[in-house]
Amino acid sequence: MLASETTTLAEALDELDEHIGALEGHLEELDEGTEEADAVSDQRDRLKYLRRGVEWQADEWGEDTEVTVGALTAGEEAMMHREIPDDAGEKERRLWYAAAASEVAPYVEGELSETFANIAGLHPAFVEWVEGRSNALGVAGNRSSTSSTASESSGTSTPTPDSTT
Repeated sequence: MLASETTTLAEALDELDEHIGALEGHLEELDEGTEEADAVSDQRDRLKYLRRGVEWQADEWGEDTEVTVGALTAGEEAMMHREIPDDAGEKERRLWYAAAASEVAPYVEGELSETFANIAGLHPAFVEWVEGRSNALGVAGNRSSTSSTASESSGTSTPTPDSTT
C-alpha cells in the first residue's frame, strides 16, 4: 500500500458527523436554490448516506471495530484487475477495489476473492466509504502512517462526493 490508515467505526462516525454538521452550518449561510447551496446540500446528503453505511456495520460489529484501509500501489491495482471478471460492472468493480484496499477489517480474509465475497454482503454505503478513504489516501499530501489515529488524520480522509466516485 502507498499509505494506509486505521480508524475505529466510532471515530469514522464522529468524523462524518463533524463534516455533516459543518456543511449544514454552511448551508444556513447560503441562499436556498442557488447552485452553491445545491452543491453543498448534495455533498451533505452524500456524507449522510456514507454515514448510514458505517453506522450499519458499527451496529453489526461494534463501534470499537478497527478498519485499516490503504491506497493501492500500481502493482496491487494490477493484481486486483487480474481477479475482476471481464463482464464486471461498475458496482462489482467497486467491491473488488474496496476489497483490495482493505488491510484489516472483519470481512478481510487471506485471498482477495475471499475478501470480495465477504465485502459483497456489506452495506453498499460502507463499501463506498472504504473506497473514498482509499482514494483520499492516494492523493498527494493525504498520507498517513499505518498507525494513525483520529487526531492525526482528522479531516484528511473523510470521503467527499469527489473522492468516492
